Amino acid sequence: MITWTSKPLAALGIVTMLGACDAAGTGSALLAGLAPPTDAALPIVPLRQALMMRGKVTLVPPSGYCIDPESLSENFALMARCDALGAPTGGSGAPVGVLSVSFTRGGKGTPVPTAQEITTASGLGQPQSISRHGQSVVFKTTGKPPAPDLSPYHWRSISRVGGYTMGAALYGPQDRRAVSDEGADLLREMIQRTTGKTKAG
Repeated sequence: MITWTSKPLAALGIVTMLGACDAAGTGSALLAGLAPPTDAALPIVPLRQALMMRGKVTLVPPSGYCIDPESLSENFALMARCDALGAPTGGSGAPVGVLSVSFTRGGKGTPVPTAQEITTASGLGQPQSISRHGQSVVFKTTGKPPAPDLSPYHWRSISRVGGYTMGAALYGPQDRRAVSDEGADLLREMIQRTTGKTKAG
């Protein structure tokens, strides 16, 4: 369900370096060192929302997160803290993490899979801290992280958004906020924002 490509992995390096800023500080000194020279081409601006599935779904990140435009396709997006992606403001209070989201077509009347079905099909560890609300499931599990500095413990969710199924995975550095209960709150916020914006058109 969650597919990683080489292009989005460039953002993982920045997020990993920001890991020490998760507990205290904003990381502004570190980000200053990442600024391009003044004569460089203008950077690609991180997105606060994006149209997915041919405009049928509006993906809205949780607070403090932005979408990496270079990762974006019709059915996939990679997100991180806005400052980690180069936004001049935003993100300093959010947990450091990497959030991937993918969409598939699915009937409105079909129930979303259970956490156990998802982990079994994906070869992940036993689901923990499962919460289900309406047409969404959020849970914690274990699996190989997309980068060595990220914890194998991570949060996943699956939810129905209109006629589509949205799957997400949130990774963060070991023992940091994104892999705590706060990570589940981020996924629930993204689901709520995306569902509300999509319904509103």
